[in-house]
Amino acid sequence: MWIVQTEQNGCSFEDTEKTVSKGVRELPGNLQSATSTVPSGKALMYFGLLLATGVFFVFISFTMFLPVMVLMPQKFAICFTLGCGFIIGSFFALRGPSNQLAHMSSKERLPLTLGFIGSMVATIYVSMVLHSYILSVLFSVIQVLALMYYAISYFPGGSAGMKFLSSALTSSVMRCFGR
Repeated sequence: MWIVQTEQNGCSFEDTEKTVSKGVRELPGNLQSATSTVPSGKALMYFGLLLATGVFFVFISFTMFLPVMVLMPQKFAICFTLGCGFIIGSFFALRGPSNQLAHMSSKERLPLTLGFIGSMVATIYVSMVLHSYILSVLFSVIQVLALMYYAISYFPGGSAGMKFLSSALTSSVMRCFGR
């Protein structure tokens, strides 16, 4: 009866099927649009490899070179900065270079990106050129904090959570010192 009614109204089953399938293809949450952002197996492999390499360098810098940082701040700075570079490189492999670069230079992420890259450059500069132990420690701590903040900001609610925690910590420290 439905087929008879549609043919009487001037539209056939084929027309209805074309209209429905066109509408499904144009839905924002369809399978094709959802899978177009899923990285390929090769991208996931490079992501895992670069991330593991970065974590390895960070682990080595903390276990081997942090105890002797007083004697050789350059070794810690180079190893730790290489680890951070590999970790950031892993996101380039996962998302694609142009997408990641556009994401990192977006309005809300640009201060994080500049702070993180600036801390990496400053750590290398003060340890390799100035040979300053105190500045190497300072910029390494800034780099660790920037890496943590940068990584946490990728999680949903991560930036808001970090802002809340940092404001709570700041107010607690200020109350302790009576300001």
